[in-house]
Amino acid sequence: MVKITIRDIIPQVDSAETDQSSEPSLAIDPLNPNDIIAGAFTDTTEPDGSFGTDYFLSTDGGVTWTPYGSLGTDDKSLAWSADGTTILTATLTAGFNIATYSGSASGTFGSSPINTFAPANPDFLDQPWIRIGPSNHIYVAYNNLNNTDKTASVNVSTNGGSTFTPVVIDKVGGTSGQDAPSVRVAVSGNTVYAGFTRWNATIASDANGNTKYASQVVVVRSDNGGSDAFGALGTGGVGTVVATPTGSISGTDNGPLALGQERTASAMAIAVDPNNANRVIIAYSDASGALNSGHLQLIVAESTDGGVTWTSKFTTSLATRSDQPALAISTDGTVGFLYDNYDPTTNELSQHFVSTSDDFATTTETVLASERNTTPTATSDPYLGDFFDLQAVGTTFEGVFSASNDDNGTAAQFANVTFQRDFTGTPGTSSFQLTNSSN
Repeated sequence: MVKITIRDIIPQVDSAETDQSSEPSLAIDPLNPNDIIAGAFTDTTEPDGSFGTDYFLSTDGGVTWTPYGSLGTDDKSLAWSADGTTILTATLTAGFNIATYSGSASGTFGSSPINTFAPANPDFLDQPWIRIGPSNHIYVAYNNLNNTDKTASVNVSTNGGSTFTPVVIDKVGGTSGQDAPSVRVAVSGNTVYAGFTRWNATIASDANGNTKYASQVVVVRSDNGGSDAFGALGTGGVGTVVATPTGSISGTDNGPLALGQERTASAMAIAVDPNNANRVIIAYSDASGALNSGHLQLIVAESTDGGVTWTSKFTTSLATRSDQPALAISTDGTVGFLYDNYDPTTNELSQHFVSTSDDFATTTETVLASERNTTPTATSDPYLGDFFDLQAVGTTFEGVFSASNDDNGTAAQFANVTFQRDFTGTPGTSSFQLTNSSN
């Protein structure tokens, strides 16, 4: 039986906040899972033009949270070092460089990064995604739009993030000017996988910027902590093509390729079994059909031979639209899959968690939350986030998602939710309302 608990991580001292709080990520201390850090965009614009990102820390397994400071970021992700001493966040600056900050459970990130990656001026980097391996190895996947077409990249550090070596992992290149924004990495010891979507020929587009591409989902692998430039898979190290779905990018909120007010752009997630480095799973999007068909599915595929061959294991419904995947594998081999969903018939968003302990022979799916797409109106993009996050420590999954909604108890429903912030009434009923009696 799957036991799920949902907590609103906004602490009581921030009870009055009404930010959109989108694009969340988290990291967990592998040696003390009671220590968890999470962060999300606020609606505040920093002096340098970037978003404000608020971070929150829990030292009791997510029961209570306290503020961990703020940084100005346009994107960010989080990771915790293998020895439990260091929290790292990779952030995208207003100048579209990647700045890496270091902190600990007893202190904040501070104001100065330990490294700023700025290969060009001006820079056009996008969506840094940080993961950590043993021996101070750090991997930051990102999309380097300074390049003409081979944009999927990973920066590799062997000294805890003080310096990085950039690696272009798309060694072939597409024909549409860039790879899709989401480039992801998964680490098991010295084995590191990276996945990306290569956009090739444009299939269809409209005046609003909604576009579909003939695409390839590609996985590359390193067998020595990134030193081989991720060249362990495919002839000449070009990687393995997992699938050839229809890639897409939504040009307008509430358009045919969007999840309501949430934009989409060929999302991806990847995870590796912590006890079997040859077992890796990937989730990717497929926008089949005509441009205005409203089709947007997520497909989960698995390899058990180190990424050489792949088998499709799970597909979301074609009747609704799904995106923002997150994947993790626990120490007992159970797979967790978190994703966002939009039902155009009801005009509702919902967040789902799927788990399987028998390699997708059977699955258990739980709707974590559902909320109206109409209220509140998006104040900025992304509305809920270009990605969610999911990690496993032992046999426990820890995930984070956003769900913008009114606080009246009827516009949104959550499964087994608890709040730190002040409220009156009963959650899930019309009597519920957030208040601010903390100051």
